[in-house]
Amino acid sequence: MRKSGFDRFLTVFLSILVVGIIGLSVFLVYKYYQKYNINKDANEFIEDTFDEELAKRKQKIDDTHDQEDEDEASKEQNAGGIRGIDTDALTYKNYVVAGKIEMPTVNLQYPVLDYLTDMDQIEVSVAMLYGVGLNNVGNTVIIGHNYRNGLFFGSNKNLKLGDTIYITDWETGNRRPYTIYNKYTTEEADSTYMQRDTEGRREVTLVTCQGDNRYRLVIYAKEQE
Repeated sequence: MRKSGFDRFLTVFLSILVVGIIGLSVFLVYKYYQKYNINKDANEFIEDTFDEELAKRKQKIDDTHDQEDEDEASKEQNAGGIRGIDTDALTYKNYVVAGKIEMPTVNLQYPVLDYLTDMDQIEVSVAMLYGVGLNNVGNTVIIGHNYRNGLFFGSNKNLKLGDTIYITDWETGNRRPYTIYNKYTTEEADSTYMQRDTEGRREVTLVTCQGDNRYRLVIYAKEQE
């Protein structure tokens, strides 16, 4: 018995539907796997490398303060740092690390890479885009991709006014809390969030794309008093 035209259409349609469902499932599994691995790498780096190396640097400060008589060579060696910390670079996936950001509300933490020089940087973590540098007085802009699976700054839409984020800078080792006080969407061409008066406060600005890269989600956070 020959199949009718409708039966053939239904068979083709169901075949395409099954292939589509399988393809979508594979894509979602890949995205989950990508997020899991990148976040796993970031967490391991922060906990096993960044925090441990930072503890060693702080110990150098304590050791220096315990010395009653510093010779001139020691003073010259520490002259470039702040409070006696040297400025030996730490790298993550071949990029210099400026510090780390913790966002407890969305349960994420990432190394903050030094100032953005190529777009490959923000394929591995978030990075400084503009400003005075982490935990310095003034505004520092941190940029990150907005992935639908929540990777990097993909969960920034879930951050709320009043939430706390933490910034630790590699140069001084200070971990400072910042409170989110403004959140808005603006056009891609708008860069007014970069150069702004913080009235002598330490502030950070988190920026990510939105709406197929036509808009930017911008979040302001100021240091807690």
